[in-house]
Amino acid sequence: MGMTSLTPKKEKLWSPIFVTILAALLFSFMVGQGVNCGSTVYLERTGGTVALAGVGAMIFSAAAGVMRICCGPLIDRRGRRFTMFIGAAFLLVGTLGPLVQNNGALFIIWRALQGIGFSAATTAANTAAADVLPFTRLGEGIGYAGLGQAVAMAIGPALALFLVSSNPPENLYYGLIACSVLFLILTLLCRYEKDPQLLPSTSEYRVRWEQEHGNHAQPPKTEGAAETEAEAKAEAQDVPSGAEPPAAKEGFLHTLLDSIFEPTALPGTAVIIFMSSGFTFNVFYMGSFGNSLGVANSGLYYTTMAVVMIGVRLVSGHFMDSTSPLRLMGIAAASGVIAFALGIGCGMHLFGPLTEPLFYAIGIPFGLFMGLGMPVNQTMAVKLTPPERWGAANALFMLGIDISGAVFSVIWGFMIESQGYPLAFTGCLLLQVIAFVVALIVYPKKRAKGTP
Repeated sequence: MGMTSLTPKKEKLWSPIFVTILAALLFSFMVGQGVNCGSTVYLERTGGTVALAGVGAMIFSAAAGVMRICCGPLIDRRGRRFTMFIGAAFLLVGTLGPLVQNNGALFIIWRALQGIGFSAATTAANTAAADVLPFTRLGEGIGYAGLGQAVAMAIGPALALFLVSSNPPENLYYGLIACSVLFLILTLLCRYEKDPQLLPSTSEYRVRWEQEHGNHAQPPKTEGAAETEAEAKAEAQDVPSGAEPPAAKEGFLHTLLDSIFEPTALPGTAVIIFMSSGFTFNVFYMGSFGNSLGVANSGLYYTTMAVVMIGVRLVSGHFMDSTSPLRLMGIAAASGVIAFALGIGCGMHLFGPLTEPLFYAIGIPFGLFMGLGMPVNQTMAVKLTPPERWGAANALFMLGIDISGAVFSVIWGFMIESQGYPLAFTGCLLLQVIAFVVALIVYPKKRAKGTP
């Protein structure tokens, strides 16, 4: 007689809709990476200035940050697919516009539209990914969802530089338009909110729908629908049309803030703000750091980092939901410290002829740093939040990344200009130590539902 395994069967993770969302994340990040990496070169090739490119980068970040604030209530009230569609539309217009006119004020307008679209698209798509996953494998699934970003970081900058360096340089935008269209098509395929029964039976969204509606084939109510039902009940109780209870009036500001910010997502957000100081340095300054060292191919660093990130995300299923978040955070922070310590040594020319290979090797600990740091804190932000508030949680989490990027891109630039790269690397290193200390303080001592 064969023995029956006592190990519980894992709930289903992969489904067609999850794969669709992963592909959507890939193309949305391809557009984001492409416009951020290729815009400066495009302006240089078409007679623009680096100063204008810098203003465009600031506008992109600012527009993305503002949109994060709007995304939470928009996602939770109007739905994930609706918000993804809005993001896709803005991305498409923002990449089509430069082909018509792309100088001065219009360049800034296109960058703002790109930032708005990228913010809405990625926030909603990340929330949709959490929806279609089983709660017990949420960390693993979010790790896989990060593959879109990791792969985009591996091929996005290289593709953008290849296209903008070809003739004509407008090929950059033709490529980005293609990615935007593909994202739009994938958005239209994400129809699970209309028919939750398309999802696996263990997915969080379907479980919540069945708990609320039983066998009734109706999708979960959005907050807007709930408000409509409340108005109907008020009408049945002879409450005058448009009337509002005094308590609701007094609490309007509180209600507004509550619809934008999700307090339970603060632990993951607080930590990622400090960690993102390092992410920002990587995006804006590692390439120029390599050029200052005279390395042959700065792009090889990004390839190394992206390969490690992809590897971490691919194997995350073996540990993301079975390992303490604080332990994973410790590994991520330690990897960041090692990466920035190597950067200090390279910047001070301590390694002699080994400087160039060590510059490339920094991509290994940095890949671990980003590959672990992002998903573990996003998982923390989401798992501590009620499912109906995941849109606000993701919006707050990504807003933290946007704010950190806007602030530290200026700080690191000033440090590098006035004192050199080693001081900026030292600042990044210290902030990763602070990030881990903050995690020690704000991570819950009692495990949230589903957290390891």
